[in-house]
Amino acid sequence: MYIQILYIFLGLVAVFMYFGGKKNRQLKGKVIEGPKGLPFLGNILEINDRNMLYKFMDYALRFGRIFRVNMLIHDVVVLNNEELIRKAFGGEKHKMSFNDRMEMFYAQKFRNPDMSVPFIRNGASRHYKVTRKMFTQALHAYGSGLKELEKNVMKEMESLIQRVNNTPGKEFECVALFQRSLSNVISLLLTGDTVPNSDQDFQLFWEYINSSDIFLNPRTNFTMITFPFLRFLPGWYRDKFQEAKRALEKIVQKYFYDCKKTYVPGEVRGIVDYYLEEQRKETELGNEFPDDMIIAAVVDTIHAGTTTTLSALSNTMLVLLNNPQYQAKLQQELDNVIGRERAPTYSDREKCTFFKAFEMEILRYIPVLPLLLPHLCRSHVALEGYDIEEGTVVFGNVWFVHHNEEIWGDPWTFRPERFLDEHGNLLPAEHKLRRNLLAFGYGLRHCPGEVFTRTRYFLYISSLLQRWSFEFPEHKGRPCDPRLSENFAIKEIMRALPFRCRARERR
Repeated sequence: MYIQILYIFLGLVAVFMYFGGKKNRQLKGKVIEGPKGLPFLGNILEINDRNMLYKFMDYALRFGRIFRVNMLIHDVVVLNNEELIRKAFGGEKHKMSFNDRMEMFYAQKFRNPDMSVPFIRNGASRHYKVTRKMFTQALHAYGSGLKELEKNVMKEMESLIQRVNNTPGKEFECVALFQRSLSNVISLLLTGDTVPNSDQDFQLFWEYINSSDIFLNPRTNFTMITFPFLRFLPGWYRDKFQEAKRALEKIVQKYFYDCKKTYVPGEVRGIVDYYLEEQRKETELGNEFPDDMIIAAVVDTIHAGTTTTLSALSNTMLVLLNNPQYQAKLQQELDNVIGRERAPTYSDREKCTFFKAFEMEILRYIPVLPLLLPHLCRSHVALEGYDIEEGTVVFGNVWFVHHNEEIWGDPWTFRPERFLDEHGNLLPAEHKLRRNLLAFGYGLRHCPGEVFTRTRYFLYISSLLQRWSFEFPEHKGRPCDPRLSENFAIKEIMRALPFRCRARERR
């Protein structure tokens, strides 16, 4: 009740901004329908952090492939159709209009929106393209390709296997196990070293991510952009903001300034040294290469390299525990392709057809980024006859696209076979089902960490299933139906909440 009263009071502050934004609009096409909201507040009171996906699902069923909501002073258009998303974000006609990034509180306060790849405002600019290319090269193991990345991951796989073996009864909390392991992978990627168990900051990445990700949630973002002073008022917003800021300062000190002190020209230990090498070369040529660019890349790497992979791994294990028949099927394929005498390599993935279908179904069933990151409409345009005004925030509703009964038939059933033809081969890329799989976005803002995520995902899951089968401990089962919001952390990213798991050695 207190929060609602606060919104009503603060909403009045936005009156002049609201009316100023409504002046002199020239409609070019059909008006987009949507749920009726309150004056000035719009729909912000009926949509909260936990129910946003499900509300957007209901609105898509009511209004069709496109609808509009209002979040305080922000006009929001939601695209619920694969064709519309592709035309807006990737089509030649509209890609210059829809690929700017909206103003985001999270980007302003926790990332550098001028240098952080996901948050650079102009998605069609040369600056964005150059920064994205450099980030992608560095992410794929600082320019040396996937082999170095694979070596780093497999080094951690040995530690992970030992960690499971040392767990009493081989029972463990699954999300925490992956968090600890991914901390090592990211540390290896950044500096060439793992995080020792004795290091008090081994949870540092997650302290930052768990606090800062709150502000990535669309509803929270709209609130904080409109009323940024909430971060100074006593309460939840201020506490989370300060927690994230403290963790971020530690990360920058440890993974940039401390690394820079020990950097030796010509010796590349990880991504940080890769960027320091580039900085040295550009400086020698008289070009500017500020420290802030490297810091932005470090934080981008941490976020891109942890959140999506943790989500995919945790969701996968929860699904496997609920569907042991698919564990057996994956294990059979892995035994045929890899055997049990050697460790998996990423090149093995190409021969694992069912694994690839399984991965697609995981990303469809529990999408990592259900609404993608918000885009901004740069100019007043008509999209397929619908009028979208300059400054409108645009979401791609992947959550609805991935669960549209008209496309999938049984969207709430986990069934990897849907991506295979009658001969057991993957459906072609242009097949309707493949085209409606938009887990990593589309167009200029397509996730730059997709290959990185898929690489580690295969190496993790294949390494674990090669050695063990997994089950719930007695009386500790947890359903994997993504409609049960109480079982998932839903911020910008959707991930299974912590659950217990037991590893059973394969005979």
